Amino acid sequence: MSRPNGLVISIDGTAGTGKSTVGRAAAQAMGYSFLSTGGLYRALAYTVFAKHVDAADPKAVLETAKSLQFRFERQPDATLKMFVNGEYLGNKLQLDEVAQTASKISTYADSRAVLTEKMRQAGQDGGIIMEGRDIGTVVFPDAEVKIYLDATAEVRADRRVKQLAEQGVQTDYGQILASIKERDLRDSTRKASPLKPAPDAIKIDTSNMNREEVIEAVVKEIKRYAA
Repeated sequence: MSRPNGLVISIDGTAGTGKSTVGRAAAQAMGYSFLSTGGLYRALAYTVFAKHVDAADPKAVLETAKSLQFRFERQPDATLKMFVNGEYLGNKLQLDEVAQTASKISTYADSRAVLTEKMRQAGQDGGIIMEGRDIGTVVFPDAEVKIYLDATAEVRADRRVKQLAEQGVQTDYGQILASIKERDLRDSTRKASPLKPAPDAIKIDTSNMNREEVIEAVVKEIKRYAA
């Protein structure tokens, strides 16, 4: 498939594998844009929370999803700055209430379908690396390059503990590990767009790789196709 701006590259994988960091760096290396699709779910969650929509009502959440208009502006670091109904939500998307709401509503198939279509609109012309859970399987099954990142739950928990420690936040490794395993189970067993590698995805186990090595491996695969 020929796209006016280049390839569509999907990066899927389990939580805590550095998909956003790797995707952003790879996009910079390729001169592409980068979109972390979790932001769209958080935008829906924030709107549901802010407008006091009942998060337990799939129909109400669906109508809210339909009301969202997204606009994206590419930034110098390759990321796409997201405006929702004309507003840049910024740190509002990081509220605990938003994260909790997003976890609930991301299981609603109809709302996911609405956001999936908005993601396709954002990336259909190519020249983009899109990161998420179901990009290569549902959003862009025709993506030219599909990457699936994984690592053991233990490695991902250790990385998260170290990341939080660098931010001055002390956490319990056991709790973090349990949370990651719980999310893995939830993501892989949900009825709507379960987390799994696309049949033609390039699988990269990052357990014994540092960030630079993962970025190098991903860029290598993209350039191999582009060549």
